[in-house]
Amino acid sequence: MLQFFAQAAIDTDPAAFWIGGLFAAAASIYSMRLGLAAFWKLRLVVDTPTARIRSAPQGYVELQGQAHPHRELIAARLTGRPCVWYRYRIQERRGSGRDEKWVTIEQGDAGQPFVLDDGSDRCLIDPAKAALKCRDTKVWVESGGGTGTGLGRLFSQRRYRKTEERIAEHEYVYVLGHFETPRRGVRERQQLTRLLLSQWKRDPERMRAFDRNGDGEIDMQEWESARTLAERLAKQAEDKIGAEPPLSRVVDGGDARQPFVVSTEDELKLTARLRLHAFGGTVGGMLIAIGLAFAVLARATAPLS
Repeated sequence: MLQFFAQAAIDTDPAAFWIGGLFAAAASIYSMRLGLAAFWKLRLVVDTPTARIRSAPQGYVELQGQAHPHRELIAARLTGRPCVWYRYRIQERRGSGRDEKWVTIEQGDAGQPFVLDDGSDRCLIDPAKAALKCRDTKVWVESGGGTGTGLGRLFSQRRYRKTEERIAEHEYVYVLGHFETPRRGVRERQQLTRLLLSQWKRDPERMRAFDRNGDGEIDMQEWESARTLAERLAKQAEDKIGAEPPLSRVVDGGDARQPFVVSTEDELKLTARLRLHAFGGTVGGMLIAIGLAFAVLARATAPLS
């Protein structure tokens, strides 16, 4: 077998051999990179202890609980099924022969977070930027949009592949990500004050109300009065918001070494899948690299004809 492989490498046209070698090297690097990324995720899943939402520290945490809607159940984009979050993709089959491929023409998600409840407290989860694995995933192909009649219409119909992933109410969810509790203070109050003043500037009726001497212009004293009012209104709004503490949330922390993972698989199935990807990607990449090295060595040591 090895002799046959070595002879094939020797007999291959030089240009085809080196082009194939470049593709093999790229495939090896890509495969090992995927394997190492899966191994890193596996290590984080195994080594990060599960926290309780009520006592979770700020930063990178592992959480598990049940999914609930943020406000109310939403309808999934393609199937219309009720859920707490969804993601979808529509692809069209384009090209012909060997160039035929699926091209994404539309994709999106729920656009809002869902609530995770672990029995101790609740927090918000938005999986839009997460490495997501949903048990409730549906993929199907539809045809439509043909022109003409009879067989002509049949053969001209376009094919669409649709994919929809959903997280159902009360479904178990595993989360690994950056836990943070929004804090409101002076900066938020100042931002609201500036927003009010900016809106008032564009409102002629409001500006006339601040023009106490009726000269058609807002002097420094009148503008300071407007600023004082805006600050008071902003403080009242912030006090009202602060009366109901905001929900904590889990987001993508922006650090590639701490991936954001959301899965509706239990932790045992998640780790088993990551082990398979880590082993398969790493070993597959190494085998490709060994095969390429063997082929290059066989060609380099072959006797000149």
